[in-house]
Amino acid sequence: MQERVAMEADYKRQDTEKIIRYISLFPDGVEVEDVRRNSGADKLRVYPALFELEQDGSLEVLEREFLGAPKRVRWKKLFFTNN
Repeated sequence: MQERVAMEADYKRQDTEKIIRYISLFPDGVEVEDVRRNSGADKLRVYPALFELEQDGSLEVLEREFLGAPKRVRWKKLFFTNN
């Protein structure tokens, strides 16, 4: 059971990294639908990942759908630095 949970957490982390990399290409913001289509992340993990990133203060929602789901997003802080 622990092995299954670890695998799911690893997939979640990988998908979150894909989402971060994709959004970072658009400093002025990007449509969430584009993130779902083009990031390479599992489509069912995009909204939960965006929610977590927004909650930790990393992501800014520029526009929301009628019921509150993010429609357009951008980074609030820089994740990647050149060392």
